[in-house]
Amino acid sequence: MNEKPAWNLSVGRSKLVARFATNGCILKIARVSVGPRVFGLVLRERGMTMRIKYLATILVLLAVGLLPSPAQAGGVVAVCDEAHLLAALAGGGTVTFACSGTIILTTTIDVSSNTTIDGSGQNVTISGNNAVRVFRVRLGATLNLSKLTLINGSAGDLDGGGGAYNSSGCTLNISNSILSDNHSTNSGGGAIANFGTLTVENTKFSSNETTGSGGAILTWGTAMVHDSTFTGNSASAGGGGMYIYGGPQNPVTLKNSTFAGNSTLFDGGGIQNSRGSLTVSNSTFTDNSAARWGGGMYNTSNSYASVHNSTFSGNSASDVGGVYNNGSQLWLQNTIVANSPMGGNCFFVSDGGGNLSYPDATCPGINADPLLGPLQNNGGPNATMALHPGSAAINAANDANCAAPPVNNLDQRGVVRPQGAHCDIGAFEWVCPSFVPPNSVDVDDIVAMTARWGWTDATSGWDPVFDLNLDNKIDVLDIMLVTAAWGYTCG
Repeated sequence: MNEKPAWNLSVGRSKLVARFATNGCILKIARVSVGPRVFGLVLRERGMTMRIKYLATILVLLAVGLLPSPAQAGGVVAVCDEAHLLAALAGGGTVTFACSGTIILTTTIDVSSNTTIDGSGQNVTISGNNAVRVFRVRLGATLNLSKLTLINGSAGDLDGGGGAYNSSGCTLNISNSILSDNHSTNSGGGAIANFGTLTVENTKFSSNETTGSGGAILTWGTAMVHDSTFTGNSASAGGGGMYIYGGPQNPVTLKNSTFAGNSTLFDGGGIQNSRGSLTVSNSTFTDNSAARWGGGMYNTSNSYASVHNSTFSGNSASDVGGVYNNGSQLWLQNTIVANSPMGGNCFFVSDGGGNLSYPDATCPGINADPLLGPLQNNGGPNATMALHPGSAAINAANDANCAAPPVNNLDQRGVVRPQGAHCDIGAFEWVCPSFVPPNSVDVDDIVAMTARWGWTDATSGWDPVFDLNLDNKIDVLDIMLVTAAWGYTCG
């Protein structure tokens, strides 16, 4: 019986050696130089005359072995276009970039093997061009996205997720990224539709929209979102920022995040929790709106939600602008719900201790003004609403709730709690200003400061001399530092 031909190749620094065996005979081709010209092909035959067809086969193999590899560059995208990105993604692994720019897709990128796409060191945008979804994760794969911008993804099928669709059994991890202006029709999740496991860290979602539920994120699976920002996202059917439908087997954790200016034509301007299990901590909800119920948050029947050390302010709805619980379980702990311009603050929520409601008393806890500042950069990964001096929330929270998970004695910015005698209600822990005053402080300094009251570093004629705490604005904290020289203290 004839044997099938067998061969192997080995490559040295300046030569290629091929061994070809058939019918017990060995042909060795040795010392084939790999320079600008190829000379010195030596054939050594042993045992039989080599057939011409075998020689042709060997020459083809040699030619293939000496050809340059496809322009995959070891997973490095050298040119920011679709062809180079797809070539680098072939087979999975880690993909990085040696270019900056916008990559416009003509087809969805299907990820079916473990893949990492890292835009570190560059400015890389991947666009669906308002025509295709950007990513689909399937077949049990894990996709890690870091330092990327995903824009203009479009999902018109029943799956949703204009930026990314994460299939059941798959994992999607997104960090330090931006997802903006993505949309879906016929389903939900303007930016992301998650049916597997989702982790989002330090990522911004803005102006994503859906005709379904979940303007930025729709999740039916397990999800953890932290240190992230949701602004200007919208949904027709519920959950302007985020829609949760996963059951107790698929918990969702949200911490250290801000939801601002999200909207829905139905329920839950910031978040709608529909038959899910949700834990929120150290997060801020402001200026979200719902056409019906729960401008900040809506919790449907057969759902569970707990909210810890968070701040809700200025959210609106036709009925209950702050937090609406529809006959299920929703607990508030150390949380501010205030200043709802429409619909009141709370409906049917449970008291876990240390809460504040203002100006109405529809939420459990004390009824007093928290003196919240505007949403702005107060340090930390995202914008927060500071407590002003004299706030009823300062030193008024339940210390045991602050110390326990998920708060762990930290605020949304990562500032240690408590700073005073007790920790503070809400997402922000007030820190008493510290400053060593100048040698001479008198009433002239107060007059000079108040003349510049409300100035910031963007104000024409800005004088940083009076910004004593170096926060780029002149306000009551700077006045406090001056009067500290006269013996004033935070206590």
